[in-house]
Amino acid sequence: MPGRLDDDSVARIKARLNLVEVVQEHVRLRKQGREWVGRCPFHQEKTPSFAVNEQKQSWFCFGCDEGGDMFTFVEKIEKIDFKQALAKLAEMAGVELEDERGPERERARTRRSVIELNGLAVQYYEYLLHSTPAGEAARDLLQRRGVEEETARRFGLGYAPGGRSFASFLTRRGRSLEDARAAGLVRRDGHDFFSDRVMIPIRDESGHPLAFTGRALSEGDQRKYVNSPETVAYVKGRVLFGLDLARARIGEVGQAVLMEGQFDVIVAHQFGVGNAIASSGTAFTEDQLRLLKRFTEELLLVFDNDEAGSRARYRVIELAANQGMRTRVGELGQGAKDPDEFLRAGGDWERLARVARPGWEFWIRQLIAGLNPRQPRDFEVALKNVNGVLARIEDPAIRESNRRDAALWLGVDDHLLVFRAPATGRRPPPPVAREPVGQEPPGAPVGASDTLPSQRVAYLLQVLACRPDALNRIRPLLDSGFLEDFDRAALARMAGALDQGGEGELNRQLESFPPAEARLVRRAWATPPPGLDDPAVDDVVRKIEAAAGQRRRLAIIRDLAEAERTGDAARVSDLEAAYVSELGDRAP
Repeated sequence: MPGRLDDDSVARIKARLNLVEVVQEHVRLRKQGREWVGRCPFHQEKTPSFAVNEQKQSWFCFGCDEGGDMFTFVEKIEKIDFKQALAKLAEMAGVELEDERGPERERARTRRSVIELNGLAVQYYEYLLHSTPAGEAARDLLQRRGVEEETARRFGLGYAPGGRSFASFLTRRGRSLEDARAAGLVRRDGHDFFSDRVMIPIRDESGHPLAFTGRALSEGDQRKYVNSPETVAYVKGRVLFGLDLARARIGEVGQAVLMEGQFDVIVAHQFGVGNAIASSGTAFTEDQLRLLKRFTEELLLVFDNDEAGSRARYRVIELAANQGMRTRVGELGQGAKDPDEFLRAGGDWERLARVARPGWEFWIRQLIAGLNPRQPRDFEVALKNVNGVLARIEDPAIRESNRRDAALWLGVDDHLLVFRAPATGRRPPPPVAREPVGQEPPGAPVGASDTLPSQRVAYLLQVLACRPDALNRIRPLLDSGFLEDFDRAALARMAGALDQGGEGELNRQLESFPPAEARLVRRAWATPPPGLDDPAVDDVVRKIEAAAGQRRRLAIIRDLAEAERTGDAARVSDLEAAYVSELGDRAP
């Protein structure tokens, strides 16, 4: 709750500001009787149900049942807390907050000055770009990059000639060059900071100009991009380029498109990708993620087609997951080096977004691409790579889901792809107990615990509960080495009861079964699982046999790695022969 000093500030702000004017920065209002009405900015609606009472300085929406004063409106529309809303409205009202004393008061004054001077610079550079002969080379560059004038004006693009041009402009208007130096616009020697460059304003999520990126006109310039120095208003790791323009679209679609370059974002907006943003020439940071999470919980990553882009992609996937955000990865293909080039070449953006894979899936698939799990060394590399990614997933359920999926992508039984936390470094919690997946036989139980048999054996137990005559098709498993001990014991209990007296004896012995097995049988009696026919049963038996073969091959691979490590050439040769013999003509 606001304290006494805040209460005083609130009263002074309300005395200077009109709620109608505050709301009209975000909502188109029209006068209707004593009230102003418009469409609610907090939910989708066709008929206006949002009303502002100017006399009472309050607002209310009859559609979503939300209401309040100017502070609650700013908190909700900007997705900020009360203290931030207080600071924002105080700036609009020209009110100096009571708790701004000494260094803090000076810092706040300097910040306001930096933003104001940057605003003057935007206007000055824009004028030079669009309305003077000096800006012709910059206009030509934008034309070559496919940036239309309307787009350039929307992003506030301009041209900086350099020399003392902007410094002289400020002097003629009686502005302090010392403040301009603090804003990073003028150097200590009195010359402009930016020279002969296309100017790209960097604005905060509310549209305040905090800094600039200057793009060289000459392709041969060694410093193609020059950024403003950090100031009291600008910390590059806390700002997202284009967020002020993208925030509305992000809210509509529930997703932000994260790119690397500012021109990528500019061109993307021009091509209708209005939820595109960029990290402004710095590695993506946790601060930027926290800012973005105010607007969405899903990111579509569309980075440059190079090694740096790949590294950046992986970093964001992990950072976002740690913040509870989802990621998807859009791939440009081989024909374009970045989103800018992809869009200008007519790339199918809708398809790119539609087929984008979830972040962890993309990462794992990238690391196992081209590996042949039928080859011992490739399989060992695949296991190592998959475990390397799984170790970075903190959520046990998500890690387990990706472990099972990775086994499916590799074409191996998921029980063989065992997650092992690294011996050093981060130690994620152990994976959750195995659960059925969509590829398992119909009728596989849901909600399995750690005492439940494996998915396939659990299915066979349910089949036998409903079809005791299927025992003859399943019995060979009991005499083979295809089953784990726990699974063999479960099937043996079932077979023993059926052999002693059929379904009636099973019913009598059921109370002595482990609870998980008893629940399986009772569930099957209540609702028989589908797929009880002989072909379905035979298919499951074959899969169990194949999984056993894969376990044997995995054991050979591990022994082979140890033999290679110790330099036992004879054993290496024997194990390689054993692997080939075991593999035969079957796919793993």
